[in-house]
Amino acid sequence: MKLSNPIFHKLFLLALPLIGSNVAQFSLNIVDTAMLGHYSSEALASAVIGGSFFFSIFIIGSGFSFAIVPLVAAYDAQNDHIKVRRVARMGLWVSFIYSFFTLNLFLFSETILLAIGQNSEISKIAKDYLIIMGFSMFPALAVVTLRSFLTGLKFTQIIFWITFAAFPIKIFLNWVLIFGNLGIPELGIKGASLATLLVQFIMLFCFIFFSYYKLYRYKIFDRFWRLDFDFLKKVFLLGYPIGFTYFAETSLFTSSAIMMGWLGKVELAAHGITMQLAGLTFMFHVGLSQASTALVGNSFGKKEDKIKLIEIAKATLLLTTLYAFIVISLFITFPEFLLSLFLDKNLNSSNDILNLAVLLLMFAAIFHLVDGLQASGLGLLRGIQDVQIPFILALLSYWIFGICSGYILGFIFKIGSIGIWLGMVIGLTVASISLILRFYLKVNSLYLEKNI
Repeated sequence: MKLSNPIFHKLFLLALPLIGSNVAQFSLNIVDTAMLGHYSSEALASAVIGGSFFFSIFIIGSGFSFAIVPLVAAYDAQNDHIKVRRVARMGLWVSFIYSFFTLNLFLFSETILLAIGQNSEISKIAKDYLIIMGFSMFPALAVVTLRSFLTGLKFTQIIFWITFAAFPIKIFLNWVLIFGNLGIPELGIKGASLATLLVQFIMLFCFIFFSYYKLYRYKIFDRFWRLDFDFLKKVFLLGYPIGFTYFAETSLFTSSAIMMGWLGKVELAAHGITMQLAGLTFMFHVGLSQASTALVGNSFGKKEDKIKLIEIAKATLLLTTLYAFIVISLFITFPEFLLSLFLDKNLNSSNDILNLAVLLLMFAAIFHLVDGLQASGLGLLRGIQDVQIPFILALLSYWIFGICSGYILGFIFKIGSIGIWLGMVIGLTVASISLILRFYLKVNSLYLEKNI
């Protein structure tokens, strides 16, 4: 496919605000890592394990929110505003229900972290962070639901501006609450989580305001208390495989963080700052994946032929590959400079952390391409509402090939942190190949069924 292809430009223009908003959203988390890295090494390590704990629970719930994108895109292509409204409304319902039932996991997070072998001091500090983060689950999921609603309707620029505006607010609140400025007591890691809670509610208010006043024709908040069981079921059935697919991938990284914690504080901190940098650059792929879901979902809703779907897939994979090679070159050329942004060199063990992180970043460069390709594959599959088999493929790739090989290489073959990261590379490679192959096979089978 040539870069001059109209599909390529349409995809890129739709993805660009989503990429920017995802970078801004992820930067909200990076702010915690960067600022706590200048507060204390214990707070940094606790935020790494606490962030992994929160994200593992959050990502399952976000599956219900992400299910909104292909459904809204398909119904909007059919000009069915009633179905768009019902899907969005039930997405918010599921977000609240899920948040309510997961709160206890955060209240007893210290016990859970100790049970999986984490350091007692780190677990205690992480609990202070996670209790507050538990109450931010609903606004965080509601924000994702409304973002998905807007993405399905191709209103992506407002997503960027709201998320971008939240970034300086988060920095300011962290500065005040973590370090104790402007007369506020120094709260340390508690301040970081409290700042997150406040920012999530600010973002939620902004998304509600825009959705209500600028997209009133969809009336998603009218009779909000009214249960629509059919659409609740639809969101749940499409959303839970998406959520658990995300969880399967996230558990690969969470398990890696847990195993790095078994090796020691230095290894865990090095893993944390490397993953933050890898995660920040990965946000391009997330935005591109979301845009491909919306485009494929819209085309799928209009019942267009497979040629259009294949063109969208080719454009997505080409953009993914081009960007990945840019990131790989940066990781290899400027590792120390990039990683030093997340670490105060005056802290204890900072040199040991930085030296190990530089080595790990080489492996992050290796898996960046395959990580982007598997994200693109998942986005394309969600556009055609194919979620069950991709979940199984993801589970096998991340858990059997990824986590198991990481443990075997890291602890049985005693390669340590390098073995754990090699496991992630293996898991993501298997996922990228299997998911992209699944998309092409599924599209061809749908085309054959339509012509029988």
